[in-house]
Amino acid sequence: MNSIAISSRWLFLLTVIGSTLISIALFIYGFLLSITIIIVSLTTYELSLESMKIFMASSIQVIDLFLVATVFYIVSLGFYELFIAKAPLPGWLKICDLDDLKTKVLGLVIIALSVLLLGVALTWDGSSDILAFGLATSSGIIAIAAYIWVKH
Repeated sequence: MNSIAISSRWLFLLTVIGSTLISIALFIYGFLLSITIIIVSLTTYELSLESMKIFMASSIQVIDLFLVATVFYIVSLGFYELFIAKAPLPGWLKICDLDDLKTKVLGLVIIALSVLLLGVALTWDGSSDILAFGLATSSGIIAIAAYIWVKH
């Protein structure tokens, strides 16, 4: 039984390393994308509502990317805390069991979906079917929120 426990610790260490690497890659990509968006908006400066909408939508999509990176980071910290050793978690991130980790991740997914919907709404050109996208996204948010509400 001890060898199974030690082996599972190595498996979860791989999970922690993998999700941490994904998180780092997404944070770096988001940072580089932020720099690129700022440079492009400064070099092609045009004082118009349309260019402002494009800049805002791009910025919101980068925030969405950072939120997804945060989800992977919290997953890696949570798995480390639950299966390997005590982690230096901030006070707001208390993870005692898998349900705590799921609740934190699902809360961040709700925020990421909301930000994604906002980005689509900002860039809506009036011709595409935004209603179907909005209903689908909202249905996902409602389902996740209902799950969290029922669990607690």
